[in-house]
Amino acid sequence: MKKIRFKFASVYSGGGFGSHGAHKAGGEEIFAIDFNKTAEKVFTKNFPKVPFFNMNALDVTFQKMIELGLNNRDISNIDILLLSPPCTGISKRNLYRHPFLPVNMLLLDCVRIVSEFKPKVAIIENVNGLLDEVMKPLFDLLVSKCNSLVDYNFDYRILNANDYGVPQSRKRFVGMFVRKDVGQPVFPEPSTKDYKALYLNRLFPDVVGFDAGGSRKKINSNSTGEVIGKKAKWKHTNQVCGTLTATAGEIFQDIKRGARKISRDERLIICAAQDMNFEGITDREVDFVSGNGIMPPFMEAVCNRLADEYFSEPVFRKKAALMQPVFKKSFN
Repeated sequence: MKKIRFKFASVYSGGGFGSHGAHKAGGEEIFAIDFNKTAEKVFTKNFPKVPFFNMNALDVTFQKMIELGLNNRDISNIDILLLSPPCTGISKRNLYRHPFLPVNMLLLDCVRIVSEFKPKVAIIENVNGLLDEVMKPLFDLLVSKCNSLVDYNFDYRILNANDYGVPQSRKRFVGMFVRKDVGQPVFPEPSTKDYKALYLNRLFPDVVGFDAGGSRKKINSNSTGEVIGKKAKWKHTNQVCGTLTATAGEIFQDIKRGARKISRDERLIICAAQDMNFEGITDREVDFVSGNGIMPPFMEAVCNRLADEYFSEPVFRKKAALMQPVFKKSFN
């Protein structure tokens, strides 16, 4: 039986990709929440023993979880709280992105959820587009709200899943709260040993081109001016794959088969999630949860770093030793 290093919970869990990474790092999940049937289907397929609640995160409170049957002691002692709110209003793929779209308020509400449960550590994950000029008003407001939690130290980084063994360039904003009685935020160092081994042409030798999809410029006829097509965005495959999305517009150029959609098996390899259970899950559902997910090795690296710093036995022994003189003095 694998030793439990920490206990965690996830809000906006999606299909459990991030949870899978946290489990592999030695975590035990107390509960998971998402407001999506596909996410629930995939999550419960992989983690049938974890209490999953299909509910609006805006309704999540400490008292609500008690009413739903969770143990007070468990939810009072969360080591790591994972929060990955929707990125649809922030992503550069959205031509109508705006700082104050209603969906973006879910990101700001994460600070309230941290305050509700008071975990030792909380992580907010989102796309790196949060830090560009368009989203600056939202980002500034988020950081201000995060720093308003006086019991926590807060910091953030932009981390790339490719630096942690994922064959995909997937840059993400990672905001981290660490309770002041626990310590300061810590982030994992890159662990990928051989980046070339993660290149597309190493994983799929017949694939020579990759089109990330998304919006494309229209191609107009020189003679009539009418639209005759859209410009492709082909990239060579002697590099890591670009970011996969939930809309699954990505295309491979295959030597034998020509332009084609990425298969589900290829998609799971690119997300480093091929060891998860997708039996009975449709291709479209795989596209959705993988495009929205936190890549498992990425979250495993983040949680391992936190566990090593705060939740390992040597750390507990060190804290106990520091407290021992205090205990002795109190009995004299």
